Amino acid sequence: MHDDRVNPEGCLRSLAAEALLWAPHGPLFPDSLRLMAVANAFVMLGLLPEPRAEAVLADHKSALERMGLGNAWGVTEGELTVGPGADGYWQSRMAGPGGLREVPLLVAAAGVCCPTSVAEVCFEWVKLTSTGWRLSFRATAPDPDPYRNSPAPDVVMGQAMSEISLTDDAGQSHDLRAEGVGWSRDLSLGEQEWHGRVLVARDPASRPEWFELAPTIGGASGRVALPSPAQVPVGRSDPPWPTPAEGYLAALAPVTRISMEAGGAVSEAGPEETAEIVATVADSLIAVGALPVTSTLLRESPGSGPGWHVHLAHRWRRRAHQQAARFRAAEHRRLVVRLPLEHATAVIESVSAQDDLVSIQLYGHPWVMGEYLPMITPCFQVRAVDDAGDEHEGRPGDWRGFPGDEGSGNFWFWPPVPSARKSVRVTVSTLREAAWADIELPR
Repeated sequence: MHDDRVNPEGCLRSLAAEALLWAPHGPLFPDSLRLMAVANAFVMLGLLPEPRAEAVLADHKSALERMGLGNAWGVTEGELTVGPGADGYWQSRMAGPGGLREVPLLVAAAGVCCPTSVAEVCFEWVKLTSTGWRLSFRATAPDPDPYRNSPAPDVVMGQAMSEISLTDDAGQSHDLRAEGVGWSRDLSLGEQEWHGRVLVARDPASRPEWFELAPTIGGASGRVALPSPAQVPVGRSDPPWPTPAEGYLAALAPVTRISMEAGGAVSEAGPEETAEIVATVADSLIAVGALPVTSTLLRESPGSGPGWHVHLAHRWRRRAHQQAARFRAAEHRRLVVRLPLEHATAVIESVSAQDDLVSIQLYGHPWVMGEYLPMITPCFQVRAVDDAGDEHEGRPGDWRGFPGDEGSGNFWFWPPVPSARKSVRVTVSTLREAAWADIELPR
């Protein structure tokens, strides 16, 4: 076998030199994105150390400044860098699971709503981690004046939590302190919404059998049972693509348009320019020997030329998110299933089934979100096969990050899972490995 592979750093410097030739003749935005996209891919796939990639980008930036192009996007109005996504991913991957604080040990569906003087607070999930008990919540209230600035979200939810009591089966009371509070308003409904979590201290000497939540201003209390996690069959499997480079390119290929605002101006790469970015990444991965020329991905690029079905999936995802906000505990099954991955940590916390809308909540590490396209960090992909043999893709929904590159988010399955389906085999994969779990749906 002859070896005509290009050195990854040499390949990146060659692309930078080519970009310099074109720099005086057109906008820097697409060329800078193309260079950063290749650098990000090389770092994410372990082909080039992050410091070497950053050195190439820094040299390119200095060369642009010497050419008098220092005020264009990609120099000072934007970052020529692979951070914080790909570099953070590798740092966390090398650090391993030691010291992780947010790994779920127990999960229970709450479904308890408590009225307060400022909002109605609905507790969704109770989760036990090494740091204590976490209760996720959503709160809503009328928005009397959508053009008036509202008080800080943590102040409003601090008041709300002071009007809710929490006791355990031993009769011990716990203070509720909201953290990580987000806020939004829906002008069409005339409502405000807050979401976040409450941390309750953990007593290592005991584990409660239940929590009881009650509003102090009147109203019914609600009890949340805290049973042990369910036992679920799990195993290892092959990732969806034979090589990490193919998995990376499959995640990047559906991108069709990239826009960014900096300094009050919007820069955009349209479908043709974005396709060129994806092609440059693919060509560079072939050049360095990471992407096999025999790959079916080169003949059948997923997501290329998106048609009506892609738009349908996006619309369905929005509808699924809106329907999920109407929480009903009976439609959720707590799990806490740790998957047997060697170089990552993944735990399926729960599964939800609302008619044909099926989703899972996943904890993962390392889970790093890229700053902007086309710099992507495909940490976890999810897919499922139902009991009729039909395949479903996991589409990412809400995501919350924690220090140390721990994260938790949900994945909605597309196409929808018919209500007649009673179970699914969920496969969670990284670019290099995969594992599965057989899950009964809460029908």
